[in-house]
Amino acid sequence: MSSSSVLIDTPIWQKYFRKEERTFRQVNILMDEGRVCSLGLVVAELLQTAETEEELKMFRGFTKIFPILQEKSGSWVEAAQLLFEFKQKGKILPLRDCYLAVMARAHAVLLYTTNKSLYKNRQLLGLNFFTERRSK
Repeated sequence: MSSSSVLIDTPIWQKYFRKEERTFRQVNILMDEGRVCSLGLVVAELLQTAETEEELKMFRGFTKIFPILQEKSGSWVEAAQLLFEFKQKGKILPLRDCYLAVMARAHAVLLYTTNKSLYKNRQLLGLNFFTERRSK
């Protein structure tokens, strides 16, 4: 996976499918550039929000359209260890966020998210984020 690849988190996809202008434009640019990748977790989260067969089919299609980051053995355990380390420091970070961080880090991809906790703890997590381009 290229370091310019971008892992798009579930809330960004939700904004995209609501056609929120700036997010819609940014994600389309990333797709046109072939930079989007995904996770099984993100696809599963989107699938659980499907309200029609059409939406279900579209979200299932993610696994054919975008590269799905493969987890190495122990990724969830590594995420749980990270969660434990955060708890020891008095910080709260959900397991799914720790997993997202572990996977983004392992594949050296940029993370595109609205998750404030991930941004706030980016240095501890060793994450790099995709930053939206501002339109002129």
